Amino acid sequence: MITVLASLLPAAALILPSAPAPAPSSEQTRRVAAAFVLALGRAPSGSELAQYGAAGPLPVPDLVARLRGQLAHDPAAKRATVVKAAADAFGRTPTDDEIARSSGGVRTYTELMQDHLAWLAEHPADYEAVLQRAYQFLLRRDPYPSEIGYWKKRPVLSYALLVGCLENWARRNQPGLMETSGEATVSINSEFLAVVPLPPEIATEARAAIGLPAPAPGHTLIAAGAAGVVSSGGIHFAAAGL
Repeated sequence: MITVLASLLPAAALILPSAPAPAPSSEQTRRVAAAFVLALGRAPSGSELAQYGAAGPLPVPDLVARLRGQLAHDPAAKRATVVKAAADAFGRTPTDDEIARSSGGVRTYTELMQDHLAWLAEHPADYEAVLQRAYQFLLRRDPYPSEIGYWKKRPVLSYALLVGCLENWARRNQPGLMETSGEATVSINSEFLAVVPLPPEIATEARAAIGLPAPAPGHTLIAAGAAGVVSSGGIHFAAAGL
């Protein structure tokens, strides 16, 4: 598992001696990490953690709004976010035309992912191609026709979450691995997702930042498409593709 928070706390400790302001608290570290994952699709660097953590105990929606402002004024960061969202949604590098179409206005990683999921829902053949990529990547085979049917009965998921679900299913069903079945479930321990574990109160802030409703029982994932996935372990976490 790549847990964003675990790699950030040492960085915060390293910058403490030379920083004029106190290092961010562990709670604020989680907020900043969650905001970066949801707004940019990646973890913050040590310097970014220090910069945004020094702004004070801001809630996740305010941090996401600040990162949106960064995207508006930083073309390189905007392009990187557009490319990351497309890669996580479709399981491939976007073309220049696709990047151009997604670059109008200022959209966060999660908003771009939501757009891509809506597009895939209207283009079933393209969604089948995403399913093919996920199965080939994780299981080294094409999905069976029944498995295509399994996924098409459920809300559309990104390539990143499909890989996470297939990983969890494969772990639970070895040996054998006959056909995908049961609940579509993703684990906080996924090797293919960048995750930020969150206490319930910060998870509520994170959901508010991206417009997710209060979760149903067993749905502790915070990401575009999360409503269609059960999460194991009972821990709230924000996630993006690795």
